[in-house]
Amino acid sequence: MNARIRASDGDRERAVTALNQAFSQGQLDYAEFDERTRQIWATKYQDELLEPLADLFPDPLRVFSERTPAVRPGHAPQTRPSHLQVTGEPGGDSFSFAVMGGSERTGDWLCAPTHTSLAIMGGTEVDLREARLGARETVINAVAIMGGIEIVVPEDVHIVSDGVGIMGGFGVSDDKSVTLRREDIPAGAPVIRFRGVALMGGVGVTRKARGAK
Repeated sequence: MNARIRASDGDRERAVTALNQAFSQGQLDYAEFDERTRQIWATKYQDELLEPLADLFPDPLRVFSERTPAVRPGHAPQTRPSHLQVTGEPGGDSFSFAVMGGSERTGDWLCAPTHTSLAIMGGTEVDLREARLGARETVINAVAIMGGIEIVVPEDVHIVSDGVGIMGGFGVSDDKSVTLRREDIPAGAPVIRFRGVALMGGVGVTRKARGAK
């Protein structure tokens, strides 16, 4: 009797990539995508990864046998649209802070469904354009006390801002690189919700195109 083989993170990532493909082609709605992504990351054995893909692909096993195409020299990989950023991975960074100094979260990093950023007489930068998101809706709690917090989000996500400024500012703006109007963002796109307070400080949320400086 053959023993069951345990799944690796690479196996799970390939399964999630396949789900992303199915989602982008309209085979799944957001609720189904989120549910199946969580199911994949909770799997223990390789054979369990086939069930979430069974009604999406004629032969789900091929998902794990095909290799990701190599990037041609001189050609950088394309940045992923916002729905591909939602990986459903567990864990992630849930806290960033700066006290009389600075800190940043940029590039490819895993953001927890709830992330708190605190700046006291210092500054923090949270860039979500290339981040992996643990959930379709991400909550950012931003507290700036005589300091500043700069948050950068991709232009193709929904933004909900519930923050307040007390002798300070808490606002959302568009960078000159933005080409997508907020009203044109797809209804099923990820949601970034901002909460918190700026006390004699500032919290700035900027929509910016991926790759823009």
